[in-house]
Amino acid sequence: METEKLDQKQEAELESFEEQRRRSFERGKMLVWLIAGINILFDIITILISHEFQLIKLVIHVALSAALVYGVAWVRYLYAAVGILTVVVSVLALPEMIRLLHAVPGSGPIAAVLVVTVGYSAATAVILLFCKSVQEYMYGKQSERY
Repeated sequence: METEKLDQKQEAELESFEEQRRRSFERGKMLVWLIAGINILFDIITILISHEFQLIKLVIHVALSAALVYGVAWVRYLYAAVGILTVVVSVLALPEMIRLLHAVPGSGPIAAVLVVTVGYSAATAVILLFCKSVQEYMYGKQSERY
């Protein structure tokens, strides 16, 4: 009788653990898809604003985003490194940017876009490197391939 209760308890704990892992995997999947989608959206917005369509650049970004969704680990680290590099370069360029903003009238919207871009880059790097859900998703996708 007592072993049945113990078995039922262990089974319930196992089911709870598996459910928690499934939810974490789904959360990681959502975050990775969101990052990939926003990256492609940024490319499309850049094309529309600059009026310069660069097919090769767009194809490379779509391929990298697809690889991220597919669980390719080096792409995850590439996106994180680019995010960190964007933040570092932006912080180093901040004094000059402030001088430029004061010198050029109407540059407020440009500054706002830069702040959003730096914030997104920082958030992307942190999520891709430290979010357990993303780590579980990437590991799960890698496991599917092998």
